[in-house]
Parts: sequence; C-alpha cells; structure tokens
Amino acid sequence: MRKQQSVEVWQVIPLILAAALLTIGLAMFLSGTEKLVDVVQPVIVVFGGALASLLLTFSTAHIGQALQLALIRGVRGGTAPEQMIRAMLKVCDISRRDGLLGVADIRSNSEQVEEVCFLIGQAADETTIRFALERRLANEHLQHKMTTDVFLFTSIYAVLIGTLGSLLLFVSRLEPTVLGNTFLPFVCGVSLAILMCILLGRLRASHLRELIMTEIAYRGAAMILEDNNVQRLRSRLALLVPPGLRR
Repeated sequence: MRKQQSVEVWQVIPLILAAALLTIGLAMFLSGTEKLVDVVQPVIVVFGGALASLLLTFSTAHIGQALQLALIRGVRGGTAPEQMIRAMLKVCDISRRDGLLGVADIRSNSEQVEEVCFLIGQAADETTIRFALERRLANEHLQHKMTTDVFLFTSIYAVLIGTLGSLLLFVSRLEPTVLGNTFLPFVCGVSLAILMCILLGRLRASHLRELIMTEIAYRGAAMILEDNNVQRLRSRLALLVPPGLRR
C-alpha cells in the first residue's frame, strides 16, 4: 500500500488549465460558436468570478487541499480496495511467521496499514479496534465533505456568474446581430458546472472506495487477531467489497 502523495502547486496548474480548455471546447460546442475569441472572454469572466467567490468563501488552505484530492482521487482514481486486501494478507502472513511482535515492526507508506499493524502488535481488543475504525471513517467523511463543498460551490458560482453576465449583455445589447453572443457567458458557466459535476462524481466513487478500504484494514486487523489463517482471511475480506467496486 502506498500513502497518498502530497501534491505541489505546479502539479495542480495543469488540472486548472485542462478545466479551462475543456470549458472553452464544451462552450463552443453547446453554443455553436466557431470563433475562439468570442468564447475566451466569457470563460475568463466565469473563471475569474468563480475563483474570486471561492476565495471569499473558503480559505486558501481549504481550496489547496481540495485541489490536491481532486488530482489524487478525481483524476488519478485513488486506490482500489483489492490493494488493501493484498496488504492485509501480507500482514496476516507475517503474523503467522513472526508473531504479533513481527507485525508491530512493519513499516508502510500507508498510515492505515501502519496503525492496524500497531493495533495487532499490541493485541488490541475489539472495542479499541472499533473505536479506531469509527474515528477513521469520521475523518474520511469530513475530508470528503470539505473537498466536495469547494467544487459544488464552484459549479453554483459559475452558473450564477454566467447568468449574470448574459443578463447584463442582454440589457446592454439590443441589436439582433449580437444577440447570439448574449448567452455565451451562461453557456460557459453551465459548461464549467458540468465539468465540476463529473469531478464530483469521480470524487464520490473514490470516497466509497476509501470507506471500503478503511473497513478492510481495521476489520482485517480484528480477524487476524481472531484467526490468522490467510485463506480464510482472504474470503472474509472479499465479502466486504461490493460487486460494483471490484476490479
């Protein structure tokens, strides 16, 4: 198991640029506009307005953490539950070979694996393991909510700012030759909101996988302390993975 790597700012910039280019392309397709110049200005207005609104709503640290998780989970897809099952099977094999003290000495790039190894090495009771599981699940729910709030408000701000831009253009331009461009800000806002909805869907799917992985890690620790048979552990942990999340 590998711990989720921290993401530098320069790694997030391509994600923002890709969102801008996809928004331009989608807006041109939905509006039927062939000139790129006509779409660039509304996109700048929508992106700039949405960014300014986000900075007024959330802290920079909050936005930065959301962008990191968007890249790790939303773009890269996160980690599959099967990887956690393989990690717990290795822990079980070490417990059979070296005993509980051998498990306590395991070092991993995954914080969850290291914590469950510590619990196994300490021969923790079921109440202690359950408490650790509930704490991890609560932290995952909170982290997911904080992340999705950023992109949910991004989509809302994009649509509102795009709608406001179209209304201002409609009021200021009365010539029929330019009425076709009046709805471009609204289309750009809707296009960005569609991309945010796609990202939210991917984040939700990754969040469900993270919950399953947490269940596998801590329930697997209780199973190892109860019966460290590798074959039985594999069959019992496989039942924790819903069919829709299996690869």
